[in-house]
Amino acid sequence: MPDRVLGNLPYNAASAVIASFIETGCLAPRSVFTVQDEMGLRMIAKPNTKAYSSFSVLCQTAARITDGGRAAPGSFYPAPRVRSRVVMLEPAELWGEIRNPERLRLLVRAMFASRRKTLRNNLKAAASQLRFANLEKVEQVLIENGINPSRRAETVSPGEWTALANTL
Repeated sequence: MPDRVLGNLPYNAASAVIASFIETGCLAPRSVFTVQDEMGLRMIAKPNTKAYSSFSVLCQTAARITDGGRAAPGSFYPAPRVRSRVVMLEPAELWGEIRNPERLRLLVRAMFASRRKTLRNNLKAAASQLRFANLEKVEQVLIENGINPSRRAETVSPGEWTALANTL
């Protein structure tokens, strides 16, 4: 395992590269990446914002993310046609231990599959994929964790996702 990972990631593959580091448990103690500005903003996005996504949750439940700011196109040669952002990731369990990271990832992806649907409706659509036989019980778990099933995925914080996945 490297001590540090530094990279100017290709914009069309950056999310896959970062997700691979996280999902395989190979995130170095410090990783610094230059990514397309929009991707960097998704990584640090807060709930209830347009940029908040399942990728935001993946990154924020696995690491402390520091925004290094924008890098202008003129900082590179040849200059890209897009703006870049520098982000630093350091592994951290900011919301406590995740007992089953794969369960968390599957749950979050399924709940963000249709952003305009409520959690309840996304659960119905993904019940077999998530291996949930009793949706009423899952809804009860949501409520016990302080999450109204009529909310949308983009309103649920990384801490709430972690608690929910651990309870399930």
